[in-house]
Amino acid sequence: MAAPESTYDPSTNVGKVRLYIQDTDVSDAKFNDAEINVFITEAGSGKLRAAAGLALLTWAAGLARDDESVKVGSWSGDRRDVAKKMREAANDYFAMDNFALAKKPAPYWGVAVIDHTPAAQAQRELTED
Repeated sequence: MAAPESTYDPSTNVGKVRLYIQDTDVSDAKFNDAEINVFITEAGSGKLRAAAGLALLTWAAGLARDDESVKVGSWSGDRRDVAKKMREAANDYFAMDNFALAKKPAPYWGVAVIDHTPAAQAQRELTED
């Protein structure tokens, strides 16, 4: 079985996403072309920076699983620190494309508003009987 193809041509959408996430060394690519195309599809038409943000979040999730040291380019340090910086970069890319991740809505707790004016109190007393 052949390895999935990884190409780098910055004139293509896949190449642009690779450039944004600095995954340009295809001999040691983090994502293959098919995976990057998934990010492009998920982000939506023309939202290549958002696709890069999704790729960075995915990459960061992989790094965050371990707390051992990591080397990215010429930088080395703790994986959690790298993952945090990648998530921050992803959020910057999302902002550039006006892209919002779907978030679970916060629970809604209804608030009872009780009218304590004398007229309202008299009405309540009449209906309680």
